[in-house]
Amino acid sequence: MRNSPTPSLRYAIMVLLFAGGVGRAAAETAMLPGDPAAGEKLHATYCVRCHNASVYTRKNRRVNSLSGLMAQVRACSRLPKEALTLEQVDDLIAYLNKTYYRFK
Repeated sequence: MRNSPTPSLRYAIMVLLFAGGVGRAAAETAMLPGDPAAGEKLHATYCVRCHNASVYTRKNRRVNSLSGLMAQVRACSRLPKEALTLEQVDDLIAYLNKTYYRFK
């Protein structure tokens, strides 16, 4: 298992980054500990059951920011029989951002 920050540590880091004047996008990008290669495998296993890649590339896509991507993946992570772990959610976010969105 990777050494990734716990949710409470992530929150503390976000607070410190915002308090220090770092912009929202920089703070969110700093919080992307996931593994895109693992996320790609998870995507092939879970995500393509409901939709294909056009959901990420269409002009009227729902996700328009890194925080939106994080929220959408978290919401979808509860759909499989067994909800995805926080690490798996991070992996999916890293994969989708690297492959389709490229939010900074």
